This record gives sequence, C-alpha cells and structure tokens, in this order.
Amino acid sequence: PVTIKNVEVAIADKAWDDRLVTPQPPQWHTGKTVAVVGSGPAGLAAAQQLSRAGHTVAVYERDDEPGGLLRFGIPEFKMEKWVLDRRLAQMKEEGTNFRCGVVVAVGSTIGRDLPVPGRNLNGIHQAMEFLPQANRVARGTPVENQITATDKHAVIIGGGDTGADCLGTAIRQRPMS
Repeated sequence: PVTIKNVEVAIADKAWDDRLVTPQPPQWHTGKTVAVVGSGPAGLAAAQQLSRAGHTVAVYERDDEPGGLLRFGIPEFKMEKWVLDRRLAQMKEEGTNFRCGVVVAVGSTIGRDLPVPGRNLNGIHQAMEFLPQANRVARGTPVENQITATDKHAVIIGGGDTGADCLGTAIRQRPMS
C-alpha cells in the first residue's frame, strides 16, 4: 500500500528544495484591504489567496506568533515548525501582514467541556491547556506553572488526533528509563 501523505510531503519537499515553490506577489493591487482573523490553517490559506489576488491583507492573531493551532496545538513531533515558518516567510514576501498579540474573537482553543462528576478536580485539564504550553516549552519559551505529565499517570479521554497529540506529548515529557 502507498501512504498518500508521505508521497505528497515528498513531492512538496522536493519542490521547495528545488526552489520551485517561490513567492507569488500580485502583479497589481486592487486598493482593497482585507482583515483575516486568526492565523490557523483556514486563515493562512485565505490570507495567501487574497494577497495573491492583489488585496492588502492583515492577519490578526491573538498569540505572540502566527500559526494558530499549527504552531501551538500540533506538537513538533507531528509537524515541525520550520515547515510553518517557511510558508509564513513566503507569505510575508507576497505582502501579507501579520499583527500578533491582537485579540479579535474567540477561536478553536475553546475546548468542549464534559459535565461529569469530578471534572473540576485538580489535575484534570483540557487538551488546549496542555498542548500549547508543551509546544512553547519545546520552542524554548519557559512556561510558568506548566502542566506536565512528568512523574504522573495520565488518562486521555478521546482517541482522535488531539488525544493522540496529548499522548505523544505526555510520553515525551516522561523521563526515559
């Protein structure tokens, strides 16, 4: 069987390595300005297309760096951040402006709570409390009172991508025996 994702990544990496992926600044500007709220996958895709179409684009991001869930939700072991940084550099060369540290609206970092007995006990956390902290620490940014799985037994509710990211992060926080 062929792993489609691996094939697509190999093709994309080869294109970047061979300098076939280059900034595509617009040939002319429309004179229109567009605000994009959030620099996650959808915001970045919209911003890049709008910039290439000739609009002046400002992307507003609540965090201190652009990328949204790509940067702070997805662990480094699953998506290396240099890939994101490479795309952001391309977008900046195309004219996209990034305004970080600006809160405009709520976003995907708001978790869905489970109203079950014991939910408010100490040591029970939402994934989006745990993962962004771990991603910041992985990038060398200290986090005060960081939630970690070090020297703890962890139980993860949910088996989707986010649960798998929490599991991988928790395992990487534990000392090797």
